[in-house]
Amino acid sequence: MTCSRMRDEPPAYEETTGSSSTAILGDNKAQLQDEGTRSKYGLISFSGYDRVRLIRFPESIVALVSETLQKHWPKGIQKVKAYYESTEFKLRGNPFEHGDDDEKVALRNAILGLLDALAREGWGVHPAAGGLGRIGNYKSLGQKDSLIFKRQAPQQLSWMCISFDSDDLMHLINAPPELALSLVAVFGDRIKNCNQDLVTGAFEVKFQRKLWNKYSEEGAVLSRVAILDVLRCLESQGFTLCSSLDIDYGNGGEVYKSSGETWFCCR
Repeated sequence: MTCSRMRDEPPAYEETTGSSSTAILGDNKAQLQDEGTRSKYGLISFSGYDRVRLIRFPESIVALVSETLQKHWPKGIQKVKAYYESTEFKLRGNPFEHGDDDEKVALRNAILGLLDALAREGWGVHPAAGGLGRIGNYKSLGQKDSLIFKRQAPQQLSWMCISFDSDDLMHLINAPPELALSLVAVFGDRIKNCNQDLVTGAFEVKFQRKLWNKYSEEGAVLSRVAILDVLRCLESQGFTLCSSLDIDYGNGGEVYKSSGETWFCCR
């Protein structure tokens, strides 16, 4: 699977912020840098169709996020600007709304890349707010979930994610084979079939029942039973659920049309 590029090479952070229309200038930039230097906490917010906002991170982390997004988001960065007390990255495409399946996979990989890059630089997801949901009534403005980070010792971790998609699918991205085998063993005859995408490496489980279908009365309970079994498998392989994010409200995609929050896990 591939996502088309609108430009062969995405703009570097310095290039993107260098133009008069997108630059973080003067007192505003100094204020952002000062807040980032002083704060033990930082926040990444996902908004609209295509916006990633950083609040109270130092300039070095803003540059790192720019580099990471360029690496993992195939369509690249369209614009960077100051947005009130945040730095806002506008991505090309519509990753948080009407993206196709390729974009859904790329978006999950981009978030995994951000989590890994920040952990290596000493910014870990705050355990009490791994996925910060609604704050205020801003859904009409496209405000989605956020991640709160706290300064900590640098860590090199293994990251993967699990998404619950369509009516009856579960996808594992960047997961080790032993976790997939553990899930197959635990779910047994509740699984209709499973396969692995040879391009993305994603592992797909299709259940016998439509666990995520809102019109399924039994699904309201059986879906909860299923996630308890997923947690058991994660723990058996040494993984911890780090963050649970609703990043697209179930909009866009077909096979990867999300039916719940995506779990981001590490070990």
